[in-house]
Amino acid sequence: MKKLLTTIFITIGFALNAQYYSITYVNVPPENQAEFASIETTYWSKVAKAAIDSGKQSAWGLVAAVGGVPTGWTHAFVNVYETAEDLANSPSNWDPSSVLGINPSLLNTVELTDGGFNFQNWAVQTSLSAGERTSESVTVWNFARPENLAGFINENKTLWKKQFESDMGGRISWGVGLKLNNRSQNLSSVMTWDRYPSLADALEALNQYEGASLRGSKMNEYDPDGWTAQVIVSDVMWVD
Repeated sequence: MKKLLTTIFITIGFALNAQYYSITYVNVPPENQAEFASIETTYWSKVAKAAIDSGKQSAWGLVAAVGGVPTGWTHAFVNVYETAEDLANSPSNWDPSSVLGINPSLLNTVELTDGGFNFQNWAVQTSLSAGERTSESVTVWNFARPENLAGFINENKTLWKKQFESDMGGRISWGVGLKLNNRSQNLSSVMTWDRYPSLADALEALNQYEGASLRGSKMNEYDPDGWTAQVIVSDVMWVD
């Protein structure tokens, strides 16, 4: 078995041993969302579980955006890996025909989406946890394109992590991810996540946000434009 690299709490808010993850965004029209979720959780979750059991990945999850998002996606898959090699080999990790015993084309959910799937690969930079996920907990995904990427990540690793080690501010978990691809001048390059016990807790935290106020912080210098987007997601299903 691969050596466990680090214990993190990804956006989903539970303990994993991993350093890499992919996010796949999909936009599912309202009339197709129930069927989409049913097929994914009933069938494709079993294919993911087989890959996890064989040591090819660490976890698989499906989340739903709460209240819609600016870019128009409604759901996202999160696949979690221990190593860059596992992430790179992910297209060949799944064997749906042998797991499901039927032609996987009969369970194609792409046709239920509006525009197909959009993939991104990420690397975990740091993380903390203060509790377990529950059926009520939600996560805020915060995206940014800082002018000083190294400064943004290093300050989160040192200054902000130290603060959260003393006081999580109501969070269940927190972490920082670096986007590996796709990158461009118009796309976010980092994300952080804040998991809260409930939607009400997340909304209250967002309402109280007043910018980088921690003594010694240079975040307003590193990331003067602030978040490019903040999205609340709720869990549909997780397999690990």
